[in-house]
Amino acid sequence: MREVWLTVTGEQTDAEGRIDKNAVRCRALCENRDGAYIFSYTERDPGSGDVTDSRMLFSENLCRIDRNGAVTTCMRFEPQKEAECLYETDLGTFSIKLFTKRLAMRRVGENFHARVSYTLCFQGAEPVECAVTIKAEPV
Repeated sequence: MREVWLTVTGEQTDAEGRIDKNAVRCRALCENRDGAYIFSYTERDPGSGDVTDSRMLFSENLCRIDRNGAVTTCMRFEPQKEAECLYETDLGTFSIKLFTKRLAMRRVGENFHARVSYTLCFQGAEPVECAVTIKAEPV
């Protein structure tokens, strides 16, 4: 296990073409196990101070994001497959469907890069095109 700077950037594009981006940069623990990269970290909401513990696993054909705390969810991404999951917040629990379009990861020297592109369907609303980009670099 090693400590890394982890940058997680989310991008959502709604049906009207409006783009919303968010990014988190924090220290994380990184483990490489049998070709899979596992990142464990804690996020703190800057407004409320609420804490969410997160764990991300990336392999060639799978990305899994588990979050527990202010936000609780388990999202699973496999190329060209649909997955259903629950997204729990203090506003309630929501069912979402994810269709993974593309999953890619690569290591360049000590740095790790990954991207998941997917469509999110949220309780009958118009689908939203999404992407999560991960960058890890040594501390």
